[in-house]
Amino acid sequence: MQKTSFGKYLKWLRKKFKLTQQQLAEMADCAISTIARLESGVELPSRRIFMKLNSIFESIGIVYDELWMESVFGFKAARKELLNAIKKGRGEEIERKLEQFRYLMEECEEENDEEEKRENMQYYALGHLISIRERGFSVEQYLDEMIQTFELRRRIPDFEDIPNIKLSQIEYQILYEMGEAYRIMGDTETAEIICRGLLANEMDPRSPFVIDKYMETSFALARVCMSKNDFATVGECLNYIFSQYVNNNDTRTIIHSLMIQMEVCEQLGDKKGAKLIKDFLEATNELMGYMAGKYDLNWNKR
Repeated sequence: MQKTSFGKYLKWLRKKFKLTQQQLAEMADCAISTIARLESGVELPSRRIFMKLNSIFESIGIVYDELWMESVFGFKAARKELLNAIKKGRGEEIERKLEQFRYLMEECEEENDEEEKRENMQYYALGHLISIRERGFSVEQYLDEMIQTFELRRRIPDFEDIPNIKLSQIEYQILYEMGEAYRIMGDTETAEIICRGLLANEMDPRSPFVIDKYMETSFALARVCMSKNDFATVGECLNYIFSQYVNNNDTRTIIHSLMIQMEVCEQLGDKKGAKLIKDFLEATNELMGYMAGKYDLNWNKR
């Protein structure tokens, strides 16, 4: 990337998140004059400054891309893909992403400091644990390995303190998996403390991942409270999940697309396909009408 392009992109990001040059300089541990020179296109950042900037913007969910360091961003993308595979819990997909991640991790080994290396090992260790947990691992063993994975960087916190601790994405996911393990073991009290702690843990509202994280953890808390017959909390969790889904997903486009597909089936004489779609649409509207009344959702009949 050209120096001027880099500077314009940096300036755009800084203003997007309402940061002054002084604030960004303090976050990147450099002089304000350095930020000014970067934004004006006088120079490109050193590796240290680049990694600082990358960390700053990634912490709020923005991949600091469009730079010339292809190896760095290839690795960042692989790490993100691995975390997404971990969330889905599909063993084969995780193993494929692990192989790619390990290769790129070794490629970037000399470029990363010790802290980054430990964080990368957390991603790798968690992916490996998820992929092998169905191969005879007891829940107790799984939980013990999860604790060791968290403590590759720092001691695991008291679960009561989770709301007040700044967590990285991988630390958040490890604690989430631990909560699930405690639930499976029947320790619903600890599982609930972890889930509530993660929900109370403040995230930067600008992050595009914030809604997904809250929905994921609300679902986990709902399952924990189901086992305790705490239906009031289950209802609160489901109300949040359903309202977020209806408000933030384009269900109208899906419904209208299915209606077009139904017409296609009718035109082509595919009576079975047309009937399946028609039955699905009618059932969906009836179901969502019921859910709208129960959870006060903004759902209009499609």
